[in-house]
Amino acid sequence: MSKLIFILWMSLTPLAWSQSTTTTGADEISLYLGQQLPSGIEGVTEILPVFGGRYGLQTARIGVAEFGLFNTHAQGVDFTTLEASLRGSIETSPGVDVVYFGGLDFNYYRPENQEDRKTATGFHVGAGGMMQITNNLWLRGDLKFMGGPGTNLYLLGGIVFK
Repeated sequence: MSKLIFILWMSLTPLAWSQSTTTTGADEISLYLGQQLPSGIEGVTEILPVFGGRYGLQTARIGVAEFGLFNTHAQGVDFTTLEASLRGSIETSPGVDVVYFGGLDFNYYRPENQEDRKTATGFHVGAGGMMQITNNLWLRGDLKFMGGPGTNLYLLGGIVFK
């Protein structure tokens, strides 16, 4: 899975750098790392490291449509999630935005000490912040709550290429 993320990142990064110098209306590619704090999921009880990426597509009226993939492989658990969400933002000062988002998830996971993978659908809501570093590079931090299966709280930080 990590090879897939790396190949995706390497093939899409030139698109991010080829954007114009203005970031208004630009599509985004983001990479992030963080921690997954699961609760109520049988066989998934430990705090887990997580990594992944998102693609953001600017829409005309509803903000940014984001599509993401993230994965963890630790403590005997494999947990992969595909997500789709809508994100809005509020500019608090030049180069600093507060973001809020919500959407749907598809989870494909293998609990600790089990051979068979399980699937589950769910939802997520979250909030965070973005800070502009250069015309095309932003830092982003998120706090994301996911329901289904059980509940998960994610603390995420990463970079965004616009």
